Amino acid sequence: MKYFLFLNHPKGEKIYKLSEKREYILREYFKSVNTITMPLEIEGKVYDCVVDYTVFSNLANFDCFNCQDPCCADNPSIYSNETRNLILNNLELYNTLTKNIEILNENEYSFEEIINHIKTSPLMVPEETVEEEISLCTCSFKPNNKSTLCSIHSICLKNNMSTEEIISSKPLVCNLWPLDIIAEDDLSKLYITLPDDFTTGFTIEDYYDTPCINKELTKSSTFRRKNPEGFYEKDYVPVLIAYKETLIHIFGKEFYEKIKENLLKENLLYPEDFQEYKEQIFKNI
Repeated sequence: MKYFLFLNHPKGEKIYKLSEKREYILREYFKSVNTITMPLEIEGKVYDCVVDYTVFSNLANFDCFNCQDPCCADNPSIYSNETRNLILNNLELYNTLTKNIEILNENEYSFEEIINHIKTSPLMVPEETVEEEISLCTCSFKPNNKSTLCSIHSICLKNNMSTEEIISSKPLVCNLWPLDIIAEDDLSKLYITLPDDFTTGFTIEDYYDTPCINKELTKSSTFRRKNPEGFYEKDYVPVLIAYKETLIHIFGKEFYEKIKENLLKENLLYPEDFQEYKEQIFKNI
């Protein structure tokens, strides 16, 4: 089996291939939980999907502006033409945020070479700098040397782009993080879930190190010393609500409505939970 969202990872199978142990845990887990089976179109292709829908009632607080744990500490995908064009059309802002052009220029790369790498190199930087960049994503930046944020997302917001435009400009894995999608080797079936106490044995992300979906973690003194602001308990809302527009634009309205219907039917969510909420995708610096 494969981690579907990481199939385009620059390190390849080393990252996206599940171990036999993880595959076994996943299959046993999906035998034991209620699921929805439905076809979903993802980036222009239709897949048969098994959705672990109850995890969408789990609480989340995507408080990126206060988080000191950089989930952008990797280049999880070779960049698409949409991302490259966004950067090329916003070079000044991209450099203001990331300092990438300045840094490469200081290392004696010419402007023409830098532009050519943005156009053609898998990670938009020279190959000899890739390992350094993978330790902190090419498109990440740290305002005031604090939280790690996404320059692609910030450029989109500065340009007043729509949800659909933001999503098409960013890698799929970044849009859906920390959701996990695991595929059969031949991609004949996808399994959609989220890291939690029951799935962390096979998900690519570790639930116990992910504060945005683990409210208990944020209460620890160790976490609070590292993150003195943000991640307040009152700001945690169900994943289905926090990611509403993102889920609709990537998986479709029917996907969202089916999950909502089942969660309401099973009293995992209530009508009053669906109040007005400013989603993370629209938050700016």
